[in-house]
Amino acid sequence: MALLAASDLDLSPLRTLRAERMGGGAVLETQYNPLGILGISAIGFAVIAGFGLLVSWLGPKLAAGFSGGKSGVSAEKIAKASQTLDRELSKVLGLIRAHITTNDSYAKSLANAQARLSGLTEAEQVRVIVSLLVAENERMRQDSTELKSKLEDSRKQIEALRSSLSEAEEVVLKDPLTGVGNRRCFDVTMEKAILDCKQKKSSLSLVMCDIDHFKRVNDAFGHQVGDEIIRMFSRVIEAGVREGDTVIRYGGEEFAIILPMAELDAAKSIAERIRRQFESKKLTIRETNQKIGQLTASFGVAQFRQGDDAEMLVQRADSKLYDAKSAGRNRVAAFGSND
Repeated sequence: MALLAASDLDLSPLRTLRAERMGGGAVLETQYNPLGILGISAIGFAVIAGFGLLVSWLGPKLAAGFSGGKSGVSAEKIAKASQTLDRELSKVLGLIRAHITTNDSYAKSLANAQARLSGLTEAEQVRVIVSLLVAENERMRQDSTELKSKLEDSRKQIEALRSSLSEAEEVVLKDPLTGVGNRRCFDVTMEKAILDCKQKKSSLSLVMCDIDHFKRVNDAFGHQVGDEIIRMFSRVIEAGVREGDTVIRYGGEEFAIILPMAELDAAKSIAERIRRQFESKKLTIRETNQKIGQLTASFGVAQFRQGDDAEMLVQRADSKLYDAKSAGRNRVAAFGSND
């Protein structure tokens, strides 16, 4: 962030006093860096810009946290982080305003001394003026050190804020039962995936899948067992996808898999691998040793086409999931070029 860069800067060169002396030791000219005030102002604007970026990044998180309704903890974290941001923003703005005022006073002192030096002829008078300037320069150096320290404190506060927001974002975008993405995560990820696909002219595929006859399992063994099966299915899916793919619990026992950089055939292969792995599970209830037996899942696959939006891609993958169910379940159906 801009604040981090500003806090790491050595500000003393902005105010360096330099005296040009004649051979006899008398001061010929006293100079200072004329960009000092501009430098301090630039730092101020950089810090404020950094906060602006943080605010723009925070906005969607605030909206997501408070509208999600599923986690009071995440809403509380985001509200607390927002309050911290307000405090730190006010603090840094105050620091910058005070520092610019002080720097303006310093610049006036230098300009006044410069004017007086040009008319002095006595070495002792020159020495007194230069001593005052050196003292002024030291005062500004100490002021710079203090500013750096306070900016560093604010940087640490902002790092803690970002960490808190990151934790809250995880809660907002994750399904509490399985730990994979939820519907909100699907919307965010799909929007980005489609944008990347269009910009990079790359491929994108979507898999929609669910557990066959899941209602029978719930009715026969109860919702607690059903939840465990959903968790297990999500783990099988996560194990079968590539790095960079996104697994979403779309609703109930239905999942979506967003596959960037995947042509239709590659997406079908991934879905088939997951189908076989899930089919191979032989489940038993540990507490009662009651056998659940073999479970299967069906899959519908579609590839992004020019002109698609997220809803159209989901509809095509969902239609193929329905075809897989209609054809006997436990299979992969893909939306080909002839559909």
